[in-house]
Amino acid sequence: MILDAFKLNAFTIQITYPDAFELWDQAGSIARQLTRIWPDLSLEEGLANEQILRSSSVAITTGLRVSTIALSDGKGFDQATVDKAANTLALWRAELSIEKFTRISCRAKYVKEFPTKKAANAEVLSWNLCRWPVGKVFEQPEDAEANGIDLLFRLEDANSFTHVRVGAEEVKIELMPHPEFPDIEVHKQKSRVYVDVDRGLLGSVRGDDFRISEWLKGYHHVLRRDIDKLLPVEVRR
Repeated sequence: MILDAFKLNAFTIQITYPDAFELWDQAGSIARQLTRIWPDLSLEEGLANEQILRSSSVAITTGLRVSTIALSDGKGFDQATVDKAANTLALWRAELSIEKFTRISCRAKYVKEFPTKKAANAEVLSWNLCRWPVGKVFEQPEDAEANGIDLLFRLEDANSFTHVRVGAEEVKIELMPHPEFPDIEVHKQKSRVYVDVDRGLLGSVRGDDFRISEWLKGYHHVLRRDIDKLLPVEVRR
């Protein structure tokens, strides 16, 4: 399958709910308990309507209407992460008195690196997911490195949605030198193809009926079962 040639790069769970005014009274308790679920968390920002705790691999946001778990360590569907996510949602439900969710979603972004942006774009174009024009158009160079496509597949009904984004991107990191160390300067960039899958539930979901562990396992199963129906391509490993 296509995802076997990619690696999980980012994993985000997000829930929305009616105004949870309990946050104003329970923020400290919630933050303290989150540090027990996710080791090494430290407070990054504490506002009246939102608290953000972060470690090197995860950012946890607790908000008045929206709360988020975002991982950047290549994990997400493993049992340890699923258990932590379940404990986090249980904590939010209890401390914020959440009786229903108005939206539940999980976004999994898979990437595969290429030596150049042009190579990454060429890979996506080779999948023939859309018709590319023949010859020069709009006076643009035919062989420009940035020539490429970014596609969004949108599947949605009244109760659920799946959005799949496909394309190539170039990620740049620049660290400017400190005045005391003028010779230390870092410029790095990565070119990669991404497959970004965002799936979720819409409408009202009772908090005590929702089982995040089972839902994530089902998400992963359906993702691996159906992604090749949408992207029927061969990717070099």
